[in-house]
Amino acid sequence: MRAMKWIGITLGALVVLVAALLASVVAFVNPNDYKPQIEQFAASATGRELTLPGAIHLSVFPWIALKLGPATLGNPPGFGNQPFASVRRVSLRVKLLPLLLHRRLEIGRVEIDGLDLLLERNAAGQGNWQGLGTSSSAANPPQAANGGPGALPQLEGISLTDGRIRYGALVADHLDLDVGHLGPGIEVPVKLSLELAAQAGAPAFPIAANFDFTPDAGLRRFRFATLTLHGKLPPHGPGAAADWDFAAPGSSLDLRAQSAEVPRFTLHLADARITGQLRATRILATPQVVGNLHLDPLSLREWFDHLGVKLPRTRDAKALTRVAVTTGFAYSAPAIRLSALDLQLDDTDVRGAATITTLAPHAATFELGVNRIDISRYLSPDSASASPAASTAPASDPLRTLNLHGRLTIGDLRVAGLHLSQVHVGVSAGGGILTLAPANASLYGGSATGRITIDDHAAIRGVRIAESLAGVDVARLLQDFAKTRRLSGRGDLSATLTARGRGTNAMLRSLSGHVAANVTGGAIEGIDLWSDVNHAIALWSHQPVSTNSGSGRTPFDALSASADLVDGIATTKDLTISSRNLRVTGVGTTNLPTRAIDYRLQVRLLSSPTASAPALADIPVAVTGTLTAPKVSPDIAGLAKAQFGGRLRQRGDALKKALEEKLKRLLGH
Repeated sequence: MRAMKWIGITLGALVVLVAALLASVVAFVNPNDYKPQIEQFAASATGRELTLPGAIHLSVFPWIALKLGPATLGNPPGFGNQPFASVRRVSLRVKLLPLLLHRRLEIGRVEIDGLDLLLERNAAGQGNWQGLGTSSSAANPPQAANGGPGALPQLEGISLTDGRIRYGALVADHLDLDVGHLGPGIEVPVKLSLELAAQAGAPAFPIAANFDFTPDAGLRRFRFATLTLHGKLPPHGPGAAADWDFAAPGSSLDLRAQSAEVPRFTLHLADARITGQLRATRILATPQVVGNLHLDPLSLREWFDHLGVKLPRTRDAKALTRVAVTTGFAYSAPAIRLSALDLQLDDTDVRGAATITTLAPHAATFELGVNRIDISRYLSPDSASASPAASTAPASDPLRTLNLHGRLTIGDLRVAGLHLSQVHVGVSAGGGILTLAPANASLYGGSATGRITIDDHAAIRGVRIAESLAGVDVARLLQDFAKTRRLSGRGDLSATLTARGRGTNAMLRSLSGHVAANVTGGAIEGIDLWSDVNHAIALWSHQPVSTNSGSGRTPFDALSASADLVDGIATTKDLTISSRNLRVTGVGTTNLPTRAIDYRLQVRLLSSPTASAPALADIPVAVTGTLTAPKVSPDIAGLAKAQFGGRLRQRGDALKKALEEKLKRLLGH
């Protein structure tokens, strides 16, 4: 017992002695006297300049507690004068007895307030966070318990409040982080919240995260059992913010290999659900990410409504009601590539690949195939009656900044009432100039080739068109495009046109160039001119009238015309229509902006279908009015006087009326 008593007295004396020594340290040692050495050590360890303008406070029992702040850590050379990091206050505690008795470093809770971290890259693409701490790693590497480098001491936790991280224009503000008990092989709970903005002063949206991770001894490898993030997107206009959440269980991060892997993830944004996976490499240098994602089918119109965005009305109320996407992706600065892209929009399926640059000026290249699409479904229901656009381009005209290059293949295309198939179009846009060339398609049993250029780099938009149609079925073409069955046959058309302005009317007023058309083996549908003329003459001459109603069409062998256009006025000098019973020649003009027409035709009716048959009549005809309401005025008085002499007074009016009606039907009234 006496021995135990002396041992107790001895231990008590030692504790009192240690306490007295520590109290002496606090009383007589001022940690602020060691600022130069601390700053020098930090410079040696990090390669950066550490500045400690604030006071350092020290306490020793039962913890060695160190409080300092403010403090700043400088940038490496070539990154400007702003500090890499700064803090308002840092508090660090170390357990005293394990350090004295077992030489084991046990750190308590680290508290950091007001961290401001600036991440940036220089012109060579190097980040200011790269190489941090490498200057001392070779000389004095931290030792693990087993003697290896990168030992992770026991740490009760880390608390970060009111922090900010900036990377380029991106700002993460009001950053709060709470890390639980930290140690090698221990699952560590983490809570994180911040407000993210695309740039300083822009609307910010909150993000919160919860996850558990297990680090290795050197804090170089991390396994994430759970990883969940959630937040809100601010609304565009009136309406509530949209909720979103992200979950990625079973992820991993390897800082030594600079890699990260997310075997699967799920993202919900309003009604949208996206699933996928990704793997990243070189994450601390020039990140490269590969993966795939899938967007479950959803109503695009309803989804935008939830985000506070109203999509324009469309002619088809069912348009934009279904979209789904599956694609692979690969990111390597400064571009993201989409591969095996499968985009479904309503009943249209788009497949192919595309590459998009993420840095300004943004550019895209693509190779896409479309099974079918009806463009008219997505046009405004008021587009046909909309007023012409302004004569000058708006400041945000997208065509002026568009940088796009690629090829587009469309199996079945409906546009402006036309039905095209096997469409192949090269697309090139840059510097405000959009070119569609070569543009090839099959339509109505024939083919189309051409080149369209839209020049929008100046205040006034310019358009150049070089187009040719070969062997098309004219009846089907006119039925779909002009809703008329007046003409049939197999035709060729060529056009070389230019126009300037904004809006349909401005374009028509400046339209200039040349067009030519040839139609063979066709007919003017709805009238048998030969039968009707014979009927009228029989009535006039009191001859028996045939009961045969005719074929209902006036066949012709060939129809050809060309026109020169200047400022929206088309002048034709070579209109010809020829058949066994009919010859028509003519000249005239069409004013496209006003749709006014003024033509002088010479219509020759042959007495029989034979080539050598004499003319039954040569009728001068004036066609005036408009394209939609033409006025046909045949010179029947001159015809009757030449053919029938004085009998004109008796029956001229009847013949004039009969022939005028027939010619009106022939010429499109």
